[in-house]
Order: sequence, then structure tokens, then C-alpha cells
Amino acid sequence: MGKRVDETVQRLLSMWETGGFPKVVAKTMLARKAGERPCDTWSLANQILMIVSGTEDARGFDQWKKVGRKVKKGAKALYISGPLKKTITVKDEETGEERKQQITYGFKDIPVFALEDTEGEPVSATAPNYQPDTLPPLMDVAEAWGIKVSYAAGGDNYYGKYMINSDQIVLSTHDVSTFFHELSHAAHNRIRPLKGGQNPLQEIVAETSAAVLCLIYGYEGYVGHSRDYVASYGKVKPEEATKAVMRAMSDIEKVLEMILSTTKQTESRTA
Repeated sequence: MGKRVDETVQRLLSMWETGGFPKVVAKTMLARKAGERPCDTWSLANQILMIVSGTEDARGFDQWKKVGRKVKKGAKALYISGPLKKTITVKDEETGEERKQQITYGFKDIPVFALEDTEGEPVSATAPNYQPDTLPPLMDVAEAWGIKVSYAAGGDNYYGKYMINSDQIVLSTHDVSTFFHELSHAAHNRIRPLKGGQNPLQEIVAETSAAVLCLIYGYEGYVGHSRDYVASYGKVKPEEATKAVMRAMSDIEKVLEMILSTTKQTESRTA
């Protein structure tokens, strides 16, 4: 296993240094589907807050009342972020014509309650299904580690997120490179506790590990994007991405070994 990882890492770095990689594949954000639940229109960030709170449906007090349910006594709300909007009058400088325009001038906390904290009529509305027809490689690793992987509509500035505290992954794309990136974060967290936020070292480890896994599983088109991502966090030029990787090589190798050894174990058990 060690030789396989080393050879693939060297192949990746060689591609980054020479520019010999396929055309970069554009990542695709999952488009929002029509749904009957209020949370189906929420931003990805708010949907993640809901999922982390242990529910897949949350609504405001009056929204639950409309579908024949009431919030249980003593239930605690979870808070999502909603925009503060107002209507202003805008004057066209050329024509002098005035028109109304709605603008966002801030955000507010909105209390909502989980389905599990309500009682009453059964809820018939189901969540839109964003899961791909074919799950990506290494999903068996997430299952073996007890990690819940969910798919949700996009709309924010990121394609995926690994939640350290709840040990969950939320994806807003079917691109395997994003799943590999978040799975690498999960592996890294099992090697040593991760810091919250976009930590440069952690991002370099996750993205380089994801790029290596893409090569192993035949998804070479994401390698060019990975080089630019690593370079941005390493604060170097794209052609110098290898410098950033070398500083994190020990953790990268540990992450890859953990993922690949886990999938090998799951394969042997099902053979």
C-alpha cells in the first residue's frame, strides 16, 4: 500500500510541475429542486445547520401549525440565518424614471423547531432526493467510520463540508473530488483533532489527498483545479504548489494510508 501511495503522489507532483494534466473539469453545483418543505428553499449553510442539529425537517412555530402540528412544551429552537430586506426607490440617472428595488441590508436569527420536537398530524412532504444514481468510490470508508453523508442543493460558496463535531459530510455536488476532499478531512481528524475553519495546512492535506485519490480511481480532470487550490492555501504560485505539499507530506501519506487500508478491509470482508 505504501508503494502505491508514494508512486501516485510522485505522479501527481510531476503533473503539477510540468503542467501535464488534462483539461480541468468544471465543478457542478446541485441545482435546487422544487419541494414542499420550507427548508427546501433555505441556503446550503442553513440546511447544514439543520442536519447538524439531528433533523431533516425544521420549521417555524406558525409553519408547523399550518400543517397541523404543534411544538412540544419545553422544546428548544435551533436558529438559522435570514436576510433583512427593505424596499427603496431608485432613480435612473439617464431617464429620471423611478422604480422600486428590494435590497438586503443585514441578517437576523430565525428560530425554527425540528420535526422530532413537534406532535400532531403526520407530515406528508418528503425531501427532494439529491443523491446520485451511483455513489462515488470510497463511500464504504465513510460507512465503516460511521460517517453520515448527505446531499443537498447548492447556493453558497462551497461544494461540500465536513462537520468535525458531528462527524458528518454534506455535499452539494456529485463530483467525486469533493467527496474525496471531505473524506480526507475526516481521516485527518482521526489522526489528530482538526481545527475549525479553513485551516491552510488542513486544506492542503485534504485537497492533495483528494487529487491522489482522483488519480487512483481514474478522475484525472480534477488534478489541475487541485493544484490551484493547494497553491492558494500555500500562498505560492500555482507552479510552486509542490512546495506547499512537501510541508504537509507526512499527514498526506497518513490520510491516504488510512483511507485505502479501510477500503481494502471492507472489500476483504465482502469478498
